[in-house]
Amino acid sequence: MTRIALAAATFFTLAGGAALALTTTETTTTYVPVPAPAPPAAVTQSTTERTVEGDGVVTENSRTVTTGTSVGPYGETTTTRRTVESTTSR
Repeated sequence: MTRIALAAATFFTLAGGAALALTTTETTTTYVPVPAPAPPAAVTQSTTERTVEGDGVVTENSRTVTTGTSVGPYGETTTTRRTVESTTSR
């Protein structure tokens, strides 16, 4: 009788282990990217200075400064500044 009880206990232990081995768990994780904020619009400032000499020569000095901000893929911001200067004499 002890053999039968021992065999039954062994069977149920192995059958329970096999049932646990057949159980699977699956986890799905979805990452939703957060859009970066829109950078502010670029700002442009232009100045022109006109000088007329006594002999009639006109000189124009022009300067344009453009400042803007861009946002990188990881949220970092970069500020850029571009200056263009020109001189024209007529």
